[in-house]
Amino acid sequence: MTSNSRPNCAAILKDVVAYVDVWSSSKTENYSKPFIQQLQDMGVEVSKTFNKQVTHVVFKNGHQATWNKAKKTGVKLVSVLWVARCKDDGEHVNEELCPALNDEVNPALKKRVHRCMQPRDTPPRTPENDRRMKKKLDKMIKDLVPKSPLITDVSPYIIDEENGIVYSPSMKRSESMAQRLKEMREKRENLSPTVVGRGTAYAATAGVTDTISDNLSKQKGQVNVVEKSMDKNTKTLRTLVMTSMPTEKQHTVTQVVRALGGFSVVAQVCESTTHVVSGGHRRTLNILLGIARGCWILSFEWILWCLEQRRWIPEEPYELSDQFPAASICRLQQHLSAGEHQQDLFLDQPAMFVSRNTQPPTHSLVELIQLCGGTVCKTVRQTGLCIGEYNGKRPEGSRILSEQWVLDCITHLKQLPYEKYDLEWKSR
Repeated sequence: MTSNSRPNCAAILKDVVAYVDVWSSSKTENYSKPFIQQLQDMGVEVSKTFNKQVTHVVFKNGHQATWNKAKKTGVKLVSVLWVARCKDDGEHVNEELCPALNDEVNPALKKRVHRCMQPRDTPPRTPENDRRMKKKLDKMIKDLVPKSPLITDVSPYIIDEENGIVYSPSMKRSESMAQRLKEMREKRENLSPTVVGRGTAYAATAGVTDTISDNLSKQKGQVNVVEKSMDKNTKTLRTLVMTSMPTEKQHTVTQVVRALGGFSVVAQVCESTTHVVSGGHRRTLNILLGIARGCWILSFEWILWCLEQRRWIPEEPYELSDQFPAASICRLQQHLSAGEHQQDLFLDQPAMFVSRNTQPPTHSLVELIQLCGGTVCKTVRQTGLCIGEYNGKRPEGSRILSEQWVLDCITHLKQLPYEKYDLEWKSR
């Protein structure tokens, strides 16, 4: 957010006094904090108690007393989606579009007690304060060490009956998806680029370098607390990556993943990554890696709806296909090939040499090129194309291109002309 837009954002809900009561489905984790911060950023006065001044209650798996009082006093009851919609739209959204839900009528949920209401006479048993538990836990961990290597499956389509998501390469929808892929290929020439021209909306370093990766690297210990869940059938570890996301949204994602399971949160897209969740529409290194690997590229709203429904819901309505049209094509290609698809974008290109000190880093560019079917050589003498500035003797018949050529080709999912990306070869 720019400094010019900050005052407007801070004033859109200036007349609202809110009380926030947002909990996990198990009612053991209080999720209120990130939503309180977002409300305060929009000018809301957040009350620590439900008093007469409160005009809105943000409610999710909260206390029945809060619900009853809000209904009795006529205070507006809204879901967490209302907070996100107000922030994204930059205006006071109609509360009726995002009403809060209360499932207390469900007998199974009614038995659950919020953590703050549970008896506290006896401290909970933990491995730290209970020797027998620690010994038992250590034995369990030892027994969990696999005797043979885990099966590596880069397909994002896994049968996950427990969470109700189906990713299956043998689905009957394959024929219709193949037809969709054919139509999308025919329209490839009309794919709207995320970035038009060299340098526009793409700062030299910040344009590709994924800021969220830096943040997550610093918080590595915090992210690792997310329980790593493996699919029972394929033994595949599924990972989820966040990108272009502020701290409060990161906190929400990790809490939802912790509550629903099925994923581990990692800093950078890798073989096991199936989902990239973006807090904005900015092209980042993780977005490009996700496109190349055929991952889901999703908006943050998907996470909020999963929180609202207390389960992982279908991803397609939340796919950022308008902003990154190549993502849908690569994902469908991956699906139709049962996860064995190899991108052929750079297959017909000559061998490439990636110079040092590129942006994004050399190893990341190499990975992107190879994921898209390109060949990378270790010395400039063997190359037909040199990517990034290079100072030295120019091999006969070779050409030097800006790193932007690789990034834009992947964004457009087509080989772009060299001319706009030519760099001058600097001799020593």
